[in-house]
Amino acid sequence: MITRDLTYDGLRGWLLIVIACNHLYGSFVTQWTREPFGLVSAAEGFVFLSGFVAYLVYSKLVDQPQRLNQKVWRRCFTIYRFHLLGILVTFSLVSLFPVYIPLWSDFFAASNWFEQPLHSAIAATLLLEHPGFHDILILYLVPMLFLPLAIKLIKQGQAVVVAITSFSIWLIAQYISIDFITPLFNLLLPQIKLNVSYFDPLAWQIYFYLGVLLSHLKIDKACQFNFSPIIKALLLMAAALFFMLRHWPPVELESYLTGHGSAPLLRQINLLLMAYVLMLAMRKLPQLFTLRYPVFLGQHALSVFTFHAVVVYFLLPISQPYTTSVWYWDVVACLFFIALLAIPARLDQCFQQYRKKFTKNVLTI
Repeated sequence: MITRDLTYDGLRGWLLIVIACNHLYGSFVTQWTREPFGLVSAAEGFVFLSGFVAYLVYSKLVDQPQRLNQKVWRRCFTIYRFHLLGILVTFSLVSLFPVYIPLWSDFFAASNWFEQPLHSAIAATLLLEHPGFHDILILYLVPMLFLPLAIKLIKQGQAVVVAITSFSIWLIAQYISIDFITPLFNLLLPQIKLNVSYFDPLAWQIYFYLGVLLSHLKIDKACQFNFSPIIKALLLMAAALFFMLRHWPPVELESYLTGHGSAPLLRQINLLLMAYVLMLAMRKLPQLFTLRYPVFLGQHALSVFTFHAVVVYFLLPISQPYTTSVWYWDVVACLFFIALLAIPARLDQCFQQYRKKFTKNVLTI
C-alpha cells in the first residue's frame, strides 16, 4: 500500500493560509506573505502544485484509460461545482445583507449580480463571469480537463510534445485578449458586462503543466534533482537574485517585473527556482510541512478555498479599517481567518467519512 506523502498536503495548506491572509489586504502581514521570496505568489504555487499532485495521483491509471478519464473528469466536475457554488452562495448572502451591496458593486464588476442575477449566473455557468476571489479554481480546472491526454502522451515517451503544446498555448495567449469573444458575449448576454479574471487561464495552464512535467521527472525518471555543489550554488544565487529584484527592483526593469496575469516568462523561471528551494526545505525541515493544521487544510483544499472566497466578502469590509492602521489588528484578523478555515475542512472530512461508510454499507448489502 502506497503511503500518502503529507508534505504535499502541508505545502498546499500553507499556500491556502497565505492566500487567505493576502486577501484581507492588510498593510502589515502582506509585507511578509505577498510575493516574499521573489516574483512568485501563492496563487502560482497553488496551480503548479495542483499539476504536480494531479500527475502523481492520476498517472497510475494510465493502463486503465476509461477509468483515468472518468476519475479526472469527475474531479473536474467537482471543481466546477465548487466554483459555481462559491459564487452563488457569495452573492446570495450579499443580497440578503444590503449593507454590503454598495461595498462590492464596483469590485470586479460585481454589480452584474445585483442588477442582472440570472444573466450573471448564466455567464458564470459558462465560465465567463469571474467575480473577485472566485477566479483561481478556473486556473486549475481548465488545464485539468486535458490531463488524461497529457498523461497518455507522457507515458508514451512524448513529454516533449506536452511541453511544446503548453508553451505554444502560453505564447498564443500573449497576443490574444478577451476582446476576441466580447462581441459574441454582448450578443448573447447584452444585459451585463463581460467580467473575466485578470489571470488568463490560457497563459496560466503553463504553471499547471510545469508541475505535471516535474512530477513526471520525479516519478517516472526517478530524478532526485541532486545537483553538483556548483550547480546548486548557482540555482540558489539565481533565487536570491529574484528576491532582490522583487524587493529592490531597478527602475529600468520595473515594467518587466510587475503584473502576472499572463504568466510572464520571468515568473515561470522564478517559480521553478522556488520549487527547487522548497524541495530543499522539505528535505531539511520536513516537520514544517507536516504540521497537523496545514496538512489538515491541504487535505480538504477545495472546500477550504471555496469557503475562504465566500467569507472574505464579509470579513474584508469589516476588518480593513483596522488591518490597514494597526499591525496587531492585522495579525489578529489573519489568525481569526486562518482559524475559520478549519470549519470547511472539518465539514468536508465528516462528509468524506460518511460517504465512505455509506458506500461500504451499500456494498455489503
